Amino acid sequence: MSEEYKWNLKDIFENETDLEKAKAQIYNLLKQIEQYKGRLNESSNKIYECYNLYEKILEIYEKFFSYCMLKYHQNMADSKNTEMYKMAEKVGTDISTVTSFIVPEITNIDEARLKEFLNNDQNLTRYKKQIEDILEEKLHILSEKEEKLLASFSEVFGASESSYDIFTNTEFEFPKIKDENGNELELTQATYTKYMMNSNANIRKQAFESMYYLYKKHINTITEMYIARVKENVITSKLRKYHSSLEKAVKNDDATINVYNSLVDVVNEKLSINHEYMDVKKQLLGKDELHLYDIYYNKLRPEEKTINYETAKQVVLDALKPMGEEYINMLKTAFNNNWIDVYEEKNKMGGAYSLGVYGVHPYVLTNFTNQEEDISTIAHELGHAMHSHYSNSNQNVMDANYTIMVAEVASTVNEIILGQYLIKNEENKYRKAALINAELDKLRATLIRQTMFAEFEKIVHEKVESDEQLTSDKLCDIYLDLNKKYFGNNVVIDEEIKYEWARIPHFYSCFYVYKYATGISAAIAIAKKILSGENGFVEKYINMLKQGCTKKSVDLLKMVDVNLESKKPYEDAFEFYNQNLEELKELIKQI
Repeated sequence: MSEEYKWNLKDIFENETDLEKAKAQIYNLLKQIEQYKGRLNESSNKIYECYNLYEKILEIYEKFFSYCMLKYHQNMADSKNTEMYKMAEKVGTDISTVTSFIVPEITNIDEARLKEFLNNDQNLTRYKKQIEDILEEKLHILSEKEEKLLASFSEVFGASESSYDIFTNTEFEFPKIKDENGNELELTQATYTKYMMNSNANIRKQAFESMYYLYKKHINTITEMYIARVKENVITSKLRKYHSSLEKAVKNDDATINVYNSLVDVVNEKLSINHEYMDVKKQLLGKDELHLYDIYYNKLRPEEKTINYETAKQVVLDALKPMGEEYINMLKTAFNNNWIDVYEEKNKMGGAYSLGVYGVHPYVLTNFTNQEEDISTIAHELGHAMHSHYSNSNQNVMDANYTIMVAEVASTVNEIILGQYLIKNEENKYRKAALINAELDKLRATLIRQTMFAEFEKIVHEKVESDEQLTSDKLCDIYLDLNKKYFGNNVVIDEEIKYEWARIPHFYSCFYVYKYATGISAAIAIAKKILSGENGFVEKYINMLKQGCTKKSVDLLKMVDVNLESKKPYEDAFEFYNQNLEELKELIKQI
């Protein structure tokens, strides 16, 4: 990969000497902040000075950690990069340990006195949200000693996720598969999706069986990693006096259990629409049996059409024009200034993500394989990046870190606008049908599949909370039963699918995935208003992106007329899903 397609990490630090200087700055500031231990009750000014130092530490550490993580993800097999990343984690642990006194001390200040500080000291306005959050979460905050103890274990708590990442990204030996001419094809996490979309059913079947053979081979090891992560989450939730680990998760997202349950309930009520789409898939393929390895193949799509990165960039820019000139200019800045690490490389982190680096700019990782699907990935990750840009530019470092629930809205809005742009501008009926089919696949993957993941997580956590001993067989059976329910009777639920849960890295960020489904539901509502040209709505939407976490996530979305606690956004999302399905059925009759 040439340098023009790699991250320019010099925007963060010119070299590793500057990285070391930043580390020294952090530890110098930590020595200063320790002087405030036991003194926050003295005056509002002590609180302000302490938070001001903490803010400076966070600004430097965000750059420090980001630099180390991004270097590591460019080559995860490089021992120097690994050492650097571990060092960043250690610095983060030290920050958490040294500053762990702040929250308990704020908690112990008489509430009336603390509110008086907030009302009378204008300096504290900058940190009002943090202090008010502490008051709200007072029940779940432990003593100073206990908070320090938990902070010192943060690296240990993260060990299962780190072990899983290293194990599956650097130590997995993927089996080879063969094409119709007997030529060997390389199977990786990135190429797997491509093979699942291949027109050759045998290639799809080989990729499916080979991938899950590998996970079956290591299922007991992965089970231990995952259950350790769930148990850590359950224990921490109990220690913090939450009724459940789900309650802890949704509160951390600024959401509610009603949001989670409304989503799962509506999806279960509307699964017949997904089953109907599977029937359409079966008819299109002309198969007596529709297998799980068939559902990603879009028969209507022209075979093996590839797209280069430069063309993909232009499509994204053209599609997102309804977002306005300012938004488009920032996308051009991202493309032209090495914000994106583009192509797949050996030992590079798989998948895609965006990382907003406060005081610098966002960075985006992709593994571009010249497939049309990659255009959506770019649009999606740039949605995250633009959200980070707006938030970081308008809030302090503590208020800029919006929750994932809102973040997945920004990314998915971009995807929906892109999808509708491609469909609208396609004149060929066959091709239009192919694009709608692709759009339906995205909706199924995000709204339906991610909710299935969310239901799996809920079941597993509840069983652990009930002290049920879970084995790899039990986890696989739970997952297999969910697949049967979500896909319906007209799909052959291949036995290998029961190992798929072990392939989902997001499960190590407990109760993360439901936000993809809530995100797409909110995004559908927002994108429809943007595309309709509703007067002033783009400005209203961008204003929401600028708020960071200054409001709770559910309240932020209410700024753009979306209430996730009700069933309406999810019912409307299924209506959108069904409209696309009906349009596809009509087009099929015409081609």
